[in-house]
Amino acid sequence: MYLGLDNEKADTVKSGAIGDDTTMPSLDTALQAASLAEKRLREAIEAIPQGIVFLDEEDRYILWNERYAEIYEKSADLLKPGVRLADALRIGIERGDYPEATGQEEQWLSSRIAQLHQPGRRHEQRLSNGRCIMIEERRIEGGGTIGIRVDITDLKQKEETFRLLFELNPLPMLVYDQETGRVRAANEAAYALLGYGPGEMDSLPARALFPASLWQNASELLATDHSDANDCWQMLRRDGTCVDTAISTRLSGLEDHAGTIVSIFDVTERRRIEQRMAHMARHDELTGLANRAHCREHLRDLLDRAGSTETITFALVDLDHFKPVNDTYGHHFGDVVLTETATRMRELIPPDALLCRVGGDEFAVIFRRSSLTQAELVAKSIITTLSEPFFVQGHMIHIGATIGFASSPYDTREAETLMRYADLALYAAKGERRGTCRGFEAGMDAAAQEKNRLEKDLRAAVRQGSLEVHYQPIVDLQTGAVECYEALLRWNHPERGAVPPDVFVPLAEEMGLIDPIGRFVLGSACAEAMRWPAHVRVAVNVSPLQFRNGNLLSTVINALSTSGLAAERLELEITEAVLMEKGPRPAAIIRNLRAFGIGISLDDFGTGYSSLSYLLNYPFTKIKIDKSFILNLHQEASSRAVIRAVIGLGRSLGLTVTAEGIEHEIDRDYLREEGCTQGQGYLFGHAEPPLAIAAAQCRAA
Repeated sequence: MYLGLDNEKADTVKSGAIGDDTTMPSLDTALQAASLAEKRLREAIEAIPQGIVFLDEEDRYILWNERYAEIYEKSADLLKPGVRLADALRIGIERGDYPEATGQEEQWLSSRIAQLHQPGRRHEQRLSNGRCIMIEERRIEGGGTIGIRVDITDLKQKEETFRLLFELNPLPMLVYDQETGRVRAANEAAYALLGYGPGEMDSLPARALFPASLWQNASELLATDHSDANDCWQMLRRDGTCVDTAISTRLSGLEDHAGTIVSIFDVTERRRIEQRMAHMARHDELTGLANRAHCREHLRDLLDRAGSTETITFALVDLDHFKPVNDTYGHHFGDVVLTETATRMRELIPPDALLCRVGGDEFAVIFRRSSLTQAELVAKSIITTLSEPFFVQGHMIHIGATIGFASSPYDTREAETLMRYADLALYAAKGERRGTCRGFEAGMDAAAQEKNRLEKDLRAAVRQGSLEVHYQPIVDLQTGAVECYEALLRWNHPERGAVPPDVFVPLAEEMGLIDPIGRFVLGSACAEAMRWPAHVRVAVNVSPLQFRNGNLLSTVINALSTSGLAAERLELEITEAVLMEKGPRPAAIIRNLRAFGIGISLDDFGTGYSSLSYLLNYPFTKIKIDKSFILNLHQEASSRAVIRAVIGLGRSLGLTVTAEGIEHEIDRDYLREEGCTQGQGYLFGHAEPPLAIAAAQCRAA
C-alpha cells in the first residue's frame, strides 16, 4: 500500500519472463527477500509514534506510515507513490490546508522546498485543523530524504500558556538556575519591580538581588518549594534600594537543568500598613502616646524582668476640669488641650519612663530606675506645668491634674494590682483635694474592698426591694400643723444596720441605679400620700442625674397617674447642682413640671454660688434654708443675717420658706418671729415608716 514497488513487474518476472531455469530459484529467493524486507520496514515505521515519510532523490513519495497520513488527513488522498511533494503541497495550498501560505502561496512553497533541501534543520508547520507540526528532514545515502513529523500542538499550547502566565503575568516572576546560581529569565513585571531594563536580568547572579546578609538563607529558599506568604524578604533593586517581598518558589525541570520558578509579591505597602496598624494598636491616635494596651503590656514586661530591688512606679494622671472644656468650647478645643498636655509631660519624664494615654482625660507614667522620691518630684512637676494656662485660638483655658501612684516591690509585684492601687491613690487624692499627688496606702485597698461589697449589697437591695421610704413632717411654724411630709430613702442592711443616705445615695448615682431608685421613691411617696388628708403634701428629692437622663418628666407623670395623686400635692426638691447643668434641658423640665401644677423647691439654699439668680430665673414655689445655718443660729451672727435675708427674699417673691434642722424650741421661736413659714427637724419628728405616719394622721384626725 505504501511501498513504491511496481507489483505488476514483479508478477511478470515471477511468471517466467526470463526463461533460464537455473536463474529462477535465485530470482524467487531475491524477490521473497525483498518482500520480507519491505514488510519488516513497513512494520518498523508503523511502530514509530511520529509521522515518517521517504522521498526519492526527486522528492517523490516512496513510503510513509499511518501516523504521517493521520497528520495530513486533509491531504491523505494526495499521498501516492511517485507524487512529488511540491505538487501535493500546491494542491494542499489551493485547498487551504496550510493557513500560513494564505496571501503568499508561491513564496511559502519556495521556502518550504528550500527547507527540504537543507536537511538537519527543524521548522514548524501550521495546519488548517489547528495542529502544529515539527518537521525534521535528513538526506539519505544514495539520494532521497527521510522526513519526520511530530505533532507538537499540545507542547505549543503549553508554551503559550507559560508565556501568558510568565511573560505577561502582572506578578513579578523569574526563573532561577540552581546549577549556575543565575537568573535564566524574568518577566516584565520583575524588571519593573527590581528596576532593570529588558534583558538586563538574563544570566544575572541571583545573589545580586538580595542583601549579602540574606543571601545564604535566600539561596536555600530558591532551591526548595516554598509558599509561606507571611515570610518577608528584602530584595535589592538595581539602584541599591530595598523592597519588601513575599517569595513563592516551585521547583521545575528546565530542559537538562534543575530550575526554580520564583514568584515575587511586592508587600512594601502591605508591610507599611501592617506596621501602621501595629503602631495604632499600641498607640493613641491623637497624642501618639502609648495606649492602655501598650501601657499594661509594658508594665507587665518590666515587672516580669525586674530584679528583686528594682523600683517600678506606676502613676495615674487625671486632668481636672477637662469636661467643661469639651462642653464649653467643643471637642476640637479638647483635642488641642490633650495634645499640648502630652507635649508638656513628655518634656518632664525621665528617658527610661513611658508616658501613656489610658483614657479620655487620663494619662499614666511608668517609671523605671527611678526612686519613689524622684517619681513624686516628677508628678509634682506635671501638676505644676498643667496648672499653667493653655492658649487655644485666642482662648485661655485652665485645667489642672491630680495624680495617684503605686510602686513595686513596696506595694505589689503584680501589674494589674499595681494599676489598681494607683487608681485607688488617685481616687483618694481627688477626694481629698484636687491638684495634688498621693501614693498608695494599705488602708485604701481595704476601703475599696468595703466599697465593692457595699455596691454588691446595694444592687441586691434594689433588686430585692429592700429599700424603704420614710417620711419626716414639715410643719406650719405658726400653728404646728403638718403641711407636708418629705420622703426620705432608708436602707436597713441586714448586717450593717442603718446605712446613712449620704453614703449609699452617692453610691447609687455612681453605679447608675439612681433612675430605678428614683422611680421607686416617687411611686411609693405618691401612693402613700393618697392615704393622708387632702391638704397634706409630699416632697420628694430629685437627683441631678435624673434631670440629665431626660426621663424625669415621664417618671413623675407616671407616678401621679398610677397613684391618682393630684399634681398640686407633689413637691420636687432640687439642689443648685441641677441648675448648673449646661443647656436648655433643666430649665425646660422645671417649667414643664410647674405647668402641671407640681411644686418646685430649691433645697440647701444659701450654700451655693448663684442661688439668688436661680430664684429670679426659675419658677420655684419654695426655698429651704440649709440646716447648717440653723445649727449655728445662736453662735454666729452671720447665720442669723443670712436667715433673715432669705426669709425676707422669700416673702418678697411670694415663696414659702422652710427651715431645716430645727431641733430646739428656741430655734423654732426665733424663726417664727422672723416670719419663717415652715419648719422641719427632730423637734417636730424623725423620719418614720408609712405605718407610723398613717397612725399619726389618724390621731390628728
